[in-house]
Amino acid sequence: MFKLGLRSVLAHRLRFVLCTVAVTLGVAFAGGAMVFTDTLSTALKKNFAVSTADITVTPSAPIATGTDRPATFQSAVLDRVRVVPGVADARPQLLISNVEILGPDGKLVQNYGLTSFGASWPLDPRTAPFKVVQGVAPSGSEQLALDESTASRAGYHLGDKVRIVTPVRAVTATLTATTTPAVAGAAAGAPLVSFDGATAQLLLLGEPGWTSITVSVKPGSDPDTVSQAISKEIGDSVKVRTAKQVTADGEHDLDNTFGGFGTVLMLFACLALFVGAFLIVNTFAMVVAQRSRELAMLRAIGASRGQVTRTILVESTVIGFLGATFGLLIGVGVAVVIRAIYQLLELRIPTASLQVSPGTVIACYVIGIGVTVAAAAPAARRAGKLPPVAAMRDDVSIPERSLLVRGLIGAFMLLMAVLLYGLGMNAGGLPGVVLITLAAGIAVLAVVMLNPLLSRYVVRALMYPFGRKAPVTLGRRNAERNPRRTSATASALMISVSLISGLLVIAASAKASINEGIVESLGTSDILISSEGTSSFSPEVGDRAAKVAGVESVHRVREESGQVGPTNVKVSGISDGTLDGPITTTFDSGSAAALGAGQALLPRNLAKTLGVGVGKTFDLKTATGTHRLTVGGILAPNRQLNAVVVSLPTYDALGGAATDTLVYVDVAKGNQVGQVRAGLVEQFTKDYPSIRVRDQQAYSADARLPVNGVLAGVGFLLALAILIALLGIVNTLALGVVERTREIGLLRAIGMDRPQLSRMLRVESIAITSLGSLLGLAIGVAVASSIQSAMVDDGLAVRDIPVLQLVIAAAVAVGFGVLAAVWPSRRAARLDVLRAIASE
Repeated sequence: MFKLGLRSVLAHRLRFVLCTVAVTLGVAFAGGAMVFTDTLSTALKKNFAVSTADITVTPSAPIATGTDRPATFQSAVLDRVRVVPGVADARPQLLISNVEILGPDGKLVQNYGLTSFGASWPLDPRTAPFKVVQGVAPSGSEQLALDESTASRAGYHLGDKVRIVTPVRAVTATLTATTTPAVAGAAAGAPLVSFDGATAQLLLLGEPGWTSITVSVKPGSDPDTVSQAISKEIGDSVKVRTAKQVTADGEHDLDNTFGGFGTVLMLFACLALFVGAFLIVNTFAMVVAQRSRELAMLRAIGASRGQVTRTILVESTVIGFLGATFGLLIGVGVAVVIRAIYQLLELRIPTASLQVSPGTVIACYVIGIGVTVAAAAPAARRAGKLPPVAAMRDDVSIPERSLLVRGLIGAFMLLMAVLLYGLGMNAGGLPGVVLITLAAGIAVLAVVMLNPLLSRYVVRALMYPFGRKAPVTLGRRNAERNPRRTSATASALMISVSLISGLLVIAASAKASINEGIVESLGTSDILISSEGTSSFSPEVGDRAAKVAGVESVHRVREESGQVGPTNVKVSGISDGTLDGPITTTFDSGSAAALGAGQALLPRNLAKTLGVGVGKTFDLKTATGTHRLTVGGILAPNRQLNAVVVSLPTYDALGGAATDTLVYVDVAKGNQVGQVRAGLVEQFTKDYPSIRVRDQQAYSADARLPVNGVLAGVGFLLALAILIALLGIVNTLALGVVERTREIGLLRAIGMDRPQLSRMLRVESIAITSLGSLLGLAIGVAVASSIQSAMVDDGLAVRDIPVLQLVIAAAVAVGFGVLAAVWPSRRAARLDVLRAIASE
């Protein structure tokens, strides 16, 4: 049976190419994700192991403050660590993100998405995260060091003047040394600028402080014992870890980081394989139907049901094996290309030899073969049920199950989807979105189950406008003839179109909500100042803006991370008068006057989550500890202030970072906004090139750009799913030509010419693509609209259904369906009429 299955594949090579392509694309996503993440993660893990101090001491904080502004401690902690028994030496270190490096032309050095870090020069070379390539250590505020790859990309050499913008201020210093990229920690492989310790604190923090202490233990001392002694001496204000613990934590963080990247690719791999499964199901169903007499002959000469079933499964296994092999090779190739691009761009991220682990290889083959065999299993079971006597008949057909059971299962699933949808709409917010998304997935499966019951009538209605000419009628009836086949082919396209149409609706609603939210919340401010490169910027920017001619007033907004119970929040500090004009606000209760009394304003959704109202208190955790605040007002949804809002003095008391995230500028009467904006741009061009100075209209337009970026990226990947769905249409039509060879010959014999035959197949393709596109549009728009309704108070206040874009998407899908019929129609047109009539 194995030989028979293998010979069947070899005898019908073209028939199975499209199935193999579908499996290959899905496995390539999975294989590429695993190989690339394993390669980069392995390299960084090795570096962690060789660059860690005996003991590392880091400050503890009530919340995870992230890399933008890590928690710090003072030198007094260092002094206490040094006197702990068993400590040979202890050295402080400082590492801060959001540092901008300018090139000789005054523009930002391109980092290709990597965060730039600023650090103190390590005093202990044994625990330094990098090595000196050339030069000497920097000293004083007029000297610095750069990593070698950044210096090379920017064109800097030793002795050159380098312009740096830190969260505190801009500075120009002489390049005295180049280093290798950092090999461990958050800055691994990223651009890194280093100063001596005192200068680093002054320029990076604006105040004394360190982010970690590296400890060397005395010979013969046990690191675990010493670390416990340090913890006992310092207390809960620090976190003490041995080299082994730091390495384990670093590897865990790397797994999480690259796991997220890999998860995204794996999701698209699952999508590609899921859509491809419909293609495989259809192919084997048609192949088994075409080979009914052949399979019945096997039964007649002694083959058992199991042997016939295994023959079909052998064919699917061969396809799965080939698809998995090609997919794995393509995935490895993609990983190699990505690594080459990193090297070409001189991003010296630590690399290792290509990691193609046994687990990756096994996973690719399990995925590829498993999906293919599972998709072919229903057809294989039906093939085994053929009676031997069928070999003696001319009209051999495989009995089909009634659609009643399938319809009942689909109806039950649809009912479950409706119930989950109702729960999701009542839950609202993120829980509601999760429930609605789950309901959408079940609804899609329900439609797939019910599609054979509906396809015949839907196709007839869709094709009615095309008239009743012979090619149209025959093409429509071909699509109606086998509802299972038509629905399976259309379902693959339906899933792809539903995802794209849903994405279009969500994106349009997000852009409309952003636009409306900004227009409603921006008040009298004529100009807004923000940073393109970092989330926050030096307060010196606001100070300079206030001195530009024509500026009447400047209002600052600062932002910090916080936590209220288990809920992560943002804390916004605003200057006096910001809510009196620059930002338009509407209060459900309370007023802005509460800010002057040290109270906080909460957005409606957060107040609802916390269950508090005006006059109630709540505990807010920040990097400096836990603070009790009183609610002074509840804000209606406001895009500019979706955070715990306090006054700047209160914000400073909470330990917020002294950097601005947004500055509102009011232009004095009698001055033109354009002229004042030009003066502001001129003020920041040299020292702060990443500062954006925009009017309200430009600010609103830029706020919508991230949505377009996400839409483009995800849309590109979803296009691959449509490609697989279209391959399914090509496959269905091509196999249909083989299946209906005699029928086509008879049509040609009674007068149908080649153009009419081609038109018949195009009509069949249009019927299938129209069915899939229509169902996909309906599901996508319905689900996206439901998600928008659940997130009215969470950023999607406006529903916008882009009718034109949806119509274009559907038209493109149908257009590709017409193209999908080109090759099968040409193949049908080339059939010899007499041989076609004589075929069985």
